[in-house]
Amino acid sequence: MIENCKTIPLEEGDEELIGKKIGEYADAMAPAEPHTQEERLVFRAEDGDGRLAGGCEVNIHAWGRAVLARLWVDEPHRRQGLGSMLIREAERAAGEKGCYYLCLGTMDYQARPLYEKHGFTVFTVNRDIQGGHEGWSLSKRLDRPCPDYIPQNNGAAGRYTILPGGEEDAKRIGDGLDRYCSGFVTDKHEYIELSRKLTDGDGALIAGVVAGVDGCDSVGLDGVWVEEPYRGRGLGSYLLREIEREAKEIGGAVVLTNACDWNVGFFLKNGYTVRGELEDYPRGHRAYELEKRL
Repeated sequence: MIENCKTIPLEEGDEELIGKKIGEYADAMAPAEPHTQEERLVFRAEDGDGRLAGGCEVNIHAWGRAVLARLWVDEPHRRQGLGSMLIREAERAAGEKGCYYLCLGTMDYQARPLYEKHGFTVFTVNRDIQGGHEGWSLSKRLDRPCPDYIPQNNGAAGRYTILPGGEEDAKRIGDGLDRYCSGFVTDKHEYIELSRKLTDGDGALIAGVVAGVDGCDSVGLDGVWVEEPYRGRGLGSYLLREIEREAKEIGGAVVLTNACDWNVGFFLKNGYTVRGELEDYPRGHRAYELEKRL
Protein backbone atom coordinates (compact mmCIF):
# COMPACT_ATOMS: atom_id res chain seq x y z
CA MET A 1 0.00 0.00 0.00
CA ILE A 2 0.95 3.65 -0.45
CA GLU A 3 1.30 5.86 2.60
CA ASN A 4 -1.45 8.41 3.23
CA CYS A 5 -3.90 6.86 0.76
CA LYS A 6 -7.50 6.53 1.93
CA THR A 7 -10.37 4.19 0.99
CA ILE A 8 -13.78 5.89 0.75
CA PRO A 9 -17.12 5.30 -1.05
CA LEU A 10 -17.49 6.68 -4.56
CA GLU A 11 -18.82 10.19 -4.93
CA GLU A 12 -20.98 11.68 -7.67
CA GLY A 13 -19.32 11.27 -11.05
CA ASP A 14 -16.68 8.79 -9.83
CA GLU A 15 -18.34 5.71 -11.32
CA GLU A 16 -18.60 7.39 -14.72
CA LEU A 17 -14.96 8.50 -14.49
CA ILE A 18 -13.73 4.98 -13.62
CA GLY A 19 -15.84 3.50 -16.42
CA LYS A 20 -14.43 6.02 -18.89
CA LYS A 21 -10.84 5.21 -17.92
CA ILE A 22 -11.45 1.47 -18.22
CA GLY A 23 -13.13 1.99 -21.59
CA GLU A 24 -10.30 4.14 -22.94
CA TYR A 25 -7.73 1.52 -21.95
CA ALA A 26 -9.80 -1.27 -23.53
CA ASP A 27 -10.20 0.74 -26.74
CA ALA A 28 -6.43 1.09 -26.93
CA MET A 29 -6.08 -2.70 -26.65
CA ALA A 30 -8.85 -3.53 -29.14
CA PRO A 31 -10.36 -0.93 -31.51
CA ALA A 32 -14.13 -0.74 -31.75
CA GLU A 33 -15.91 -2.33 -34.70
CA PRO A 34 -16.40 0.14 -37.60
CA HIS A 35 -19.74 1.98 -37.47
CA THR A 36 -20.79 0.24 -34.24
CA GLN A 37 -21.76 2.49 -31.33
CA GLU A 38 -23.02 1.90 -27.81
CA GLU A 39 -26.81 2.13 -27.70
CA ARG A 40 -29.95 0.47 -26.37
CA LEU A 41 -32.76 -0.74 -28.63
CA VAL A 42 -36.28 -1.53 -27.42
CA PHE A 43 -38.89 -3.43 -29.43
CA ARG A 44 -42.56 -3.85 -28.57
CA ALA A 45 -44.89 -6.56 -29.85
CA GLU A 46 -48.49 -5.41 -30.41
CA ASP A 47 -51.56 -7.56 -30.89
CA GLY A 48 -54.23 -6.73 -33.47
CA ASP A 49 -55.75 -4.13 -31.13
CA GLY A 50 -52.47 -2.31 -30.57
CA ARG A 51 -51.98 -3.63 -27.04
CA LEU A 52 -48.56 -4.61 -25.69
CA ALA A 53 -48.14 -8.40 -25.87
CA GLY A 54 -44.40 -8.61 -25.20
CA GLY A 55 -41.09 -7.13 -26.17
CA CYS A 56 -37.33 -7.20 -25.88
CA GLU A 57 -34.37 -4.97 -25.11
CA VAL A 58 -31.06 -5.21 -27.00
CA ASN A 59 -27.87 -3.48 -25.89
CA ILE A 60 -25.33 -2.75 -28.62
CA HIS A 61 -21.63 -2.67 -27.67
CA ALA A 62 -18.92 -1.03 -29.72
CA TRP A 63 -16.78 -4.16 -30.09
CA GLY A 64 -19.44 -5.82 -32.22
CA ARG A 65 -21.39 -7.62 -29.51
CA ALA A 66 -25.07 -7.21 -28.76
CA VAL A 67 -26.76 -8.44 -25.59
CA LEU A 68 -30.38 -9.55 -25.53
CA ALA A 69 -30.86 -8.08 -22.07
CA ARG A 70 -34.60 -8.76 -21.72
CA LEU A 71 -37.22 -10.74 -23.58
CA TRP A 72 -40.77 -11.06 -22.28
CA VAL A 73 -44.08 -12.34 -23.63
CA ASP A 74 -47.24 -11.73 -21.64
CA GLU A 75 -48.91 -14.97 -20.50
CA PRO A 76 -52.01 -14.87 -22.79
CA HIS A 77 -49.73 -14.54 -25.82
CA ARG A 78 -47.27 -17.37 -25.11
CA ARG A 79 -46.81 -20.62 -27.03
CA GLN A 80 -47.73 -19.02 -30.36
CA GLY A 81 -44.25 -18.24 -31.69
CA LEU A 82 -44.05 -14.64 -30.47
CA GLY A 83 -40.83 -15.31 -28.55
CA SER A 84 -39.23 -16.54 -31.78
CA MET A 85 -40.40 -13.41 -33.59
CA LEU A 86 -38.70 -11.26 -30.96
CA ILE A 87 -35.46 -13.29 -31.09
CA ARG A 88 -35.32 -12.88 -34.87
CA GLU A 89 -35.96 -9.14 -34.50
CA ALA A 90 -33.10 -8.89 -31.98
CA GLU A 91 -30.78 -10.75 -34.37
CA ARG A 92 -31.81 -8.55 -37.30
CA ALA A 93 -31.29 -5.31 -35.37
CA ALA A 94 -27.94 -6.42 -33.95
CA GLY A 95 -26.71 -7.41 -37.40
CA GLU A 96 -27.77 -4.08 -38.89
CA LYS A 97 -25.81 -2.31 -36.15
CA GLY A 98 -22.62 -4.13 -37.14
CA CYS A 99 -22.61 -6.78 -34.41
CA TYR A 100 -21.24 -10.25 -35.05
CA TYR A 101 -22.07 -11.71 -31.62
CA LEU A 102 -25.45 -11.82 -29.87
CA CYS A 103 -25.32 -12.95 -26.24
CA LEU A 104 -27.88 -13.45 -23.49
CA GLY A 105 -28.41 -14.91 -20.05
CA THR A 106 -31.25 -17.26 -19.13
CA MET A 107 -32.40 -19.38 -16.18
CA ASP A 108 -33.72 -22.92 -15.85
CA TYR A 109 -37.27 -21.55 -15.54
CA GLN A 110 -36.93 -19.50 -18.72
CA ALA A 111 -36.29 -20.29 -22.38
CA ARG A 112 -32.92 -21.98 -22.89
CA PRO A 113 -34.37 -24.69 -25.23
CA LEU A 114 -35.94 -22.02 -27.43
CA TYR A 115 -32.68 -20.07 -27.73
CA GLU A 116 -30.81 -23.25 -28.63
CA LYS A 117 -33.31 -23.95 -31.41
CA HIS A 118 -32.39 -20.53 -32.77
CA GLY A 119 -28.71 -21.47 -32.88
CA PHE A 120 -27.46 -20.15 -29.53
CA THR A 121 -24.92 -22.22 -27.61
CA VAL A 122 -24.02 -22.25 -23.92
CA PHE A 123 -20.62 -20.83 -22.98
CA THR A 124 -21.08 -20.33 -19.22
CA VAL A 125 -22.93 -22.21 -16.47
CA ASN A 126 -23.91 -20.45 -13.24
CA ARG A 127 -24.81 -22.98 -10.55
CA ASP A 128 -25.98 -22.69 -6.93
CA ILE A 129 -28.34 -19.79 -7.55
CA GLN A 130 -30.87 -19.06 -4.83
CA GLY A 131 -33.44 -21.84 -4.56
CA GLY A 132 -31.20 -24.39 -6.28
CA HIS A 133 -31.67 -22.87 -9.72
CA GLU A 134 -29.14 -22.82 -12.55
CA GLY A 135 -28.40 -20.19 -15.16
CA TRP A 136 -26.50 -20.01 -18.43
CA SER A 137 -24.84 -17.51 -20.72
CA LEU A 138 -25.43 -18.23 -24.41
CA SER A 139 -24.00 -16.78 -27.59
CA LYS A 140 -24.61 -16.85 -31.32
CA ARG A 141 -22.35 -15.74 -34.16
CA LEU A 142 -24.36 -13.53 -36.49
CA ASP A 143 -21.65 -13.61 -39.17
CA ARG A 144 -21.98 -17.36 -39.72
CA PRO A 145 -24.77 -19.27 -41.51
CA CYS A 146 -27.48 -20.71 -39.25
CA PRO A 147 -30.77 -22.37 -40.30
CA ASP A 148 -33.79 -20.25 -39.41
CA TYR A 149 -35.97 -21.88 -36.78
CA ILE A 150 -39.73 -21.60 -37.30
CA PRO A 151 -41.83 -23.04 -34.45
CA GLN A 152 -44.57 -25.53 -35.28
CA ASN A 153 -47.13 -23.36 -33.54
CA ASN A 154 -46.45 -20.19 -35.49
CA GLY A 155 -49.73 -18.31 -35.21
CA ALA A 156 -47.91 -15.21 -33.99
CA ALA A 157 -46.64 -14.45 -37.50
CA GLY A 158 -50.00 -13.16 -38.64
CA ARG A 159 -51.33 -11.83 -35.34
CA TYR A 160 -48.59 -9.59 -33.94
CA THR A 161 -46.53 -6.66 -35.13
CA ILE A 162 -43.09 -5.77 -33.77
CA LEU A 163 -42.29 -2.07 -33.62
CA PRO A 164 -39.53 0.13 -32.15
CA GLY A 165 -40.31 0.99 -28.53
CA GLY A 166 -39.42 3.69 -26.03
CA GLU A 167 -38.69 4.14 -22.34
CA GLU A 168 -42.25 3.37 -21.24
CA ASP A 169 -42.19 0.14 -23.24
CA ALA A 170 -38.84 -0.81 -21.70
CA LYS A 171 -40.29 -0.29 -18.22
CA ARG A 172 -43.37 -2.39 -18.95
CA ILE A 173 -41.25 -5.16 -20.48
CA GLY A 174 -38.93 -5.12 -17.46
CA ASP A 175 -41.84 -5.13 -15.01
CA GLY A 176 -43.47 -8.04 -16.81
CA LEU A 177 -40.27 -10.07 -16.77
CA ASP A 178 -39.71 -9.28 -13.08
CA ARG A 179 -43.21 -10.47 -12.22
CA TYR A 180 -42.60 -13.74 -14.03
CA CYS A 181 -39.21 -14.34 -12.39
CA SER A 182 -40.52 -13.51 -8.91
CA GLY A 183 -42.57 -16.69 -9.08
CA PHE A 184 -39.31 -18.66 -8.96
CA VAL A 185 -36.74 -16.46 -7.17
CA THR A 186 -37.44 -13.67 -4.70
CA ASP A 187 -34.85 -11.07 -3.81
CA LYS A 188 -33.71 -11.23 -0.20
CA HIS A 189 -32.90 -7.53 -0.07
CA GLU A 190 -32.32 -4.40 -2.12
CA TYR A 191 -29.14 -3.92 -4.13
CA ILE A 192 -26.21 -3.06 -1.82
CA GLU A 193 -23.57 -0.69 -3.20
CA LEU A 194 -19.96 -1.67 -2.42
CA SER A 195 -18.01 0.64 -4.77
CA ARG A 196 -14.90 2.22 -3.29
CA LYS A 197 -12.00 4.42 -4.32
CA LEU A 198 -8.51 5.15 -3.07
CA THR A 199 -7.39 8.77 -2.89
CA ASP A 200 -3.98 10.28 -2.25
CA GLY A 201 -3.16 12.84 0.41
CA ASP A 202 -4.71 15.59 -1.70
CA GLY A 203 -7.96 13.70 -2.22
CA ALA A 204 -7.28 12.78 -5.87
CA LEU A 205 -8.53 9.43 -7.13
CA ILE A 206 -5.70 6.95 -7.68
CA ALA A 207 -7.71 3.68 -7.86
CA GLY A 208 -11.32 2.54 -7.76
CA VAL A 209 -13.62 -0.46 -7.92
CA VAL A 210 -17.28 -0.57 -8.97
CA ALA A 211 -19.25 -3.42 -7.37
CA GLY A 212 -22.39 -4.34 -5.46
CA VAL A 213 -24.44 -7.22 -4.05
CA ASP A 214 -27.73 -8.04 -5.77
CA GLY A 215 -30.88 -9.31 -4.09
CA CYS A 216 -29.80 -12.95 -4.49
CA ASP A 217 -26.41 -12.37 -2.80
CA SER A 218 -24.35 -12.45 -6.01
CA VAL A 219 -21.61 -9.82 -6.13
CA GLY A 220 -21.34 -8.03 -9.46
CA LEU A 221 -17.85 -6.62 -10.06
CA ASP A 222 -18.15 -4.11 -12.90
CA GLY A 223 -14.59 -2.83 -13.00
CA VAL A 224 -11.29 -2.14 -11.24
CA TRP A 225 -9.01 0.74 -12.17
CA VAL A 226 -5.59 1.94 -10.97
CA GLU A 227 -3.99 5.11 -12.31
CA GLU A 228 -0.84 4.34 -14.30
CA PRO A 229 1.77 5.84 -11.90
CA TYR A 230 0.40 3.68 -9.05
CA ARG A 231 0.26 0.32 -10.80
CA GLY A 232 2.35 -2.64 -9.65
CA ARG A 233 1.91 -1.70 -5.97
CA GLY A 234 -0.98 -4.03 -5.13
CA LEU A 235 -3.72 -1.36 -5.02
CA GLY A 236 -6.08 -3.26 -7.31
CA SER A 237 -5.67 -6.46 -5.32
CA TYR A 238 -6.21 -4.53 -2.10
CA LEU A 239 -9.49 -3.09 -3.37
CA LEU A 240 -10.63 -6.56 -4.46
CA ARG A 241 -9.92 -8.01 -1.01
CA GLU A 242 -11.80 -5.16 0.68
CA ILE A 243 -14.86 -5.67 -1.54
CA GLU A 244 -14.79 -9.44 -1.07
CA ARG A 245 -14.45 -9.12 2.71
CA GLU A 246 -17.36 -6.71 3.03
CA ALA A 247 -19.51 -8.69 0.60
CA LYS A 248 -18.95 -11.90 2.58
CA GLU A 249 -19.86 -10.15 5.84
CA ILE A 250 -23.29 -9.20 4.45
CA GLY A 251 -23.99 -12.61 2.89
CA GLY A 252 -22.43 -12.36 -0.56
CA ALA A 253 -21.79 -15.85 -1.89
CA VAL A 254 -19.92 -15.41 -5.18
CA VAL A 255 -18.24 -12.59 -7.11
CA LEU A 256 -18.95 -12.47 -10.85
CA THR A 257 -16.96 -10.38 -13.30
CA ASN A 258 -15.71 -10.14 -16.90
CA ALA A 259 -12.23 -9.73 -18.35
CA CYS A 260 -10.34 -9.94 -21.63
CA ASP A 261 -7.06 -11.63 -22.46
CA TRP A 262 -5.08 -8.49 -21.59
CA ASN A 263 -6.33 -8.30 -17.98
CA VAL A 264 -7.57 -11.79 -17.09
CA GLY A 265 -4.22 -12.58 -15.45
CA PHE A 266 -4.92 -10.01 -12.72
CA PHE A 267 -8.08 -11.82 -11.68
CA LEU A 268 -6.55 -15.28 -11.92
CA LYS A 269 -3.74 -14.09 -9.63
CA ASN A 270 -6.39 -12.99 -7.13
CA GLY A 271 -8.13 -16.37 -6.98
CA TYR A 272 -10.77 -16.02 -9.70
CA THR A 273 -11.58 -18.92 -12.02
CA VAL A 274 -12.80 -18.86 -15.61
CA ARG A 275 -16.35 -20.16 -15.99
CA GLY A 276 -16.77 -19.36 -19.68
CA GLU A 277 -15.15 -17.61 -22.62
CA LEU A 278 -15.95 -16.12 -26.01
CA GLU A 279 -13.53 -16.77 -28.86
CA ASP A 280 -12.57 -13.94 -31.20
CA TYR A 281 -14.13 -11.25 -29.00
CA PRO A 282 -13.03 -8.56 -29.42
CA ARG A 283 -11.72 -9.60 -32.81
CA GLY A 284 -8.37 -11.31 -32.40
CA HIS A 285 -8.85 -11.58 -28.61
CA ARG A 286 -10.80 -13.59 -26.05
CA ALA A 287 -13.32 -12.48 -23.44
CA TYR A 288 -13.89 -14.33 -20.18
CA GLU A 289 -16.56 -14.66 -17.51
CA LEU A 290 -14.99 -15.29 -14.10
CA GLU A 291 -16.13 -16.10 -10.59
CA LYS A 292 -14.76 -16.36 -7.07
CA ARG A 293 -16.60 -18.17 -4.30
CA LEU A 294 -16.52 -16.34 -0.97
